[in-house]
Amino acid sequence: MYDLVVAGAGPAGIYAAKLCESKLKVLVIEEHEEIGMPMHCSGLVSKNLDRFVKADIKFIDHRVSGAVLHSAGGRKLKLKKHGTAAYVINRADFDRHMAKGLASELKLKTRVESVSFEKDRVLVETDKGMFEAKLLLAADGSNSAVGRALGAKPKEILNGLIGIVKKPDKSKNVEMWFNRNKTDGFFWKIPRGTSTEYGMMGSGAKFIQLENFFGLDDYEKMSHPIPLGPPKTFFSRCLLVGDAAAQVKPWSGGGVIYGLTCAEIAAKTILNAFRKNDFSEEFLRSYEDEWRKKIGKNIAMGMLFREFYKKMSNEQIERIFQMLKKRKTDFSFLDMDFPAEYLTKF
Repeated sequence: MYDLVVAGAGPAGIYAAKLCESKLKVLVIEEHEEIGMPMHCSGLVSKNLDRFVKADIKFIDHRVSGAVLHSAGGRKLKLKKHGTAAYVINRADFDRHMAKGLASELKLKTRVESVSFEKDRVLVETDKGMFEAKLLLAADGSNSAVGRALGAKPKEILNGLIGIVKKPDKSKNVEMWFNRNKTDGFFWKIPRGTSTEYGMMGSGAKFIQLENFFGLDDYEKMSHPIPLGPPKTFFSRCLLVGDAAAQVKPWSGGGVIYGLTCAEIAAKTILNAFRKNDFSEEFLRSYEDEWRKKIGKNIAMGMLFREFYKKMSNEQIERIFQMLKKRKTDFSFLDMDFPAEYLTKF
């Protein structure tokens, strides 16, 4: 029997495993045959990443310092940071970098099919057999099999679409377009240095919409469901983390920083549970209490913005752009991961 089984070898699962493995017998299982593949996620990550891992040129494709927001009527709003605001990372290379030095047992090409909970253990049934553990950490993404088994569903799931064009782009700005006649999300363009990324997120987003908006023809396609609105994330002998817990920024769909933040809290909770020999739902509640203190206000504000935005018209968006430009609002101090404190003052 293992002390801890981690389902999912993405950044959140790997990070939590590495934080626990010196004191626990840990097994990491991953459904794909290679960590980081297939790559289906954009890689725009704030400099808050420095808190968790040293920035490495091996996974950083480019650096950006600002953003240009476009309204449907053609207005532009420029947001500028002093120095690097975000890294444009290669997600496959980043995931593999995170896994370096992993001492835990790792089983690839192993898919979770069901889970059951007994008085003294968790039974994790996979396509490669049964694994037993005292505790399970579900980090198996937005289509979490563990989450489904526990009835833990996000409030909403959007489609995230990416098109990579082999055209160098070394711009220092990310660009975003907001047009409610075309999507209840937004379109984006990210300079990747040696290539250009075009993307779209929204309810029922389709590649034909991405192609028509940007005039794309020959490009590499990637897609990924984006879960918004976290469900309950603690259960007897089980915690959910990362996309499996919908610990995602509702305004952008990004989840790397939130996932790593919550993985750290999950590892702390897990180690404490073993010290106390208490794996009850009530004891593990502290995990959710703590991560909500850390990022909950930002997610809640983002979900309110999401509901407000879905009801807006292009004319209303236009007026907001006009108001912000007129006031010459300074967003240089805005943290793209933790904006709540700034925005409540604004």
